[in-house]
Amino acid sequence: MRLLAVSAIWGSAFMCITIALRDFSPIAIAGWRVAIAAAVVLLICRWQGLVIPTDKRSLMLLATVGLFNSAIPFSLVGWGQSQGINSATTALLISASPFATLLFSHFMTRDDRFTWFKMIGMVIGFSGVVVLLSGEIAAGGSAVGMLAILSASFCYAFSTLMIRKLGSVPGLVIVAGALTVSTIVLMPMVLIFYPPTSQATSFESLAALLYLAMLPTALAYFLRTRITQINGATFMSNAGYLIPFFAVIWGWLFLNEIPQLNMFLALLLICGGIALGQKR
Repeated sequence: MRLLAVSAIWGSAFMCITIALRDFSPIAIAGWRVAIAAAVVLLICRWQGLVIPTDKRSLMLLATVGLFNSAIPFSLVGWGQSQGINSATTALLISASPFATLLFSHFMTRDDRFTWFKMIGMVIGFSGVVVLLSGEIAAGGSAVGMLAILSASFCYAFSTLMIRKLGSVPGLVIVAGALTVSTIVLMPMVLIFYPPTSQATSFESLAALLYLAMLPTALAYFLRTRITQINGATFMSNAGYLIPFFAVIWGWLFLNEIPQLNMFLALLLICGGIALGQKR
């Protein structure tokens, strides 16, 4: 139930970004999202008696995770969607991150190299991305916007390897530190270029922004930590199959984004590639 909940919540994030973009800029969405979520997660850490480490190595890693797991990808996804990329396509492009993780792991770690299954899975998965990109470009979609979102998936993949280097640091502490760093990076730009006093908002866009901060960022990270602690990281990785499915459903139900045939083919190839890449 936790896995279904976190997948449904993460799958809804792209729909909410589409709604929030009606009034907020991509940078403002990313900035307020991490700032509100950071405040919530820091309160949870205080409640549980968890403290962010202050040694130089940990702070450098937390800063890197904050940049590549929140600040940069949140901004790229928001900008990509502002170019007309719908929420379902965004989720499918983000689901390419496991293949980028395989690629980075092969060259950046000693214990997670390519196997034949991983290699074939990566090729199949990226073929799904190619199918999606070609279909959307043929339909008049923004190639630059899709490449920005695809770049965000590579950021997520890189941040995963940096998280591994933090070793025994509790997951919530990593999230709190990373979100704090993202807030420090993004909020000055938001306050200078998009000050709240000059920000016109509708109820829908403001509600979508608050939802993004409270559920897909704060609550989902907390659920992710609990799932990993109780059921393990491999079980948690199954969210990769479910998030695009939920994103397509939410976009269809609430934004009238009718799924196209190339989306289903891309989803089949991406999920098949993930499954094959995890085979031992």
